Amino acid sequence: MGWHELMEELERKVIGTLESIYRPQDGIPFFRLQYPPKEEREAIRQLHLFAERLKQRGWQAECLSLTEVLKGTLSDLLNCTEDELFSRLRDFEQGGERDELRERLSEALSKSLPERLVGRLHPLPQQSVVVLLRTGALYPFLRPSVLLSHLENQVRCVIVLAYPATSVGELLDAPPSGSHGGYYRGEVVVWQ
Repeated sequence: MGWHELMEELERKVIGTLESIYRPQDGIPFFRLQYPPKEEREAIRQLHLFAERLKQRGWQAECLSLTEVLKGTLSDLLNCTEDELFSRLRDFEQGGERDELRERLSEALSKSLPERLVGRLHPLPQQSVVVLLRTGALYPFLRPSVLLSHLENQVRCVIVLAYPATSVGELLDAPPSGSHGGYYRGEVVVWQ
């Protein structure tokens, strides 16, 4: 399966969900799009084109970079601007153990990042689509399954989570990591 087939399947399922003629797995309008990591740039391009096609058909659609959500959340947690963020993180890393910093950030982000995302997505109507890009930016702080479990029953819009991985279980359904792991039931559209 290449990009044409992958995007055709995603588009068919998402539009079917919006038109109430397709019922996603478990009845939850969340789709996880798995593709090879080497295809990340093309994935971003394809998903922006996908959002544009949805808009042309009259649906509300947008792409949202989780890198930007992460930077905003970290800036709030560290009480600094996004411009100051890199130096602030470097100072924290140099002042302590890297593993300790990662664990502390994981604990803080496991709650604050999903809250920030819910705040952004909650007002969107059921007939809208949000494509979450750059999911890999959350690793190792927050697993995609945990993020989606926080969004479930909190947002009404259709979610497409783009994730680069060579197999579905590798990063989408991986076992919990520490105390911040989780299980998620959403439908996966798989690159084959």
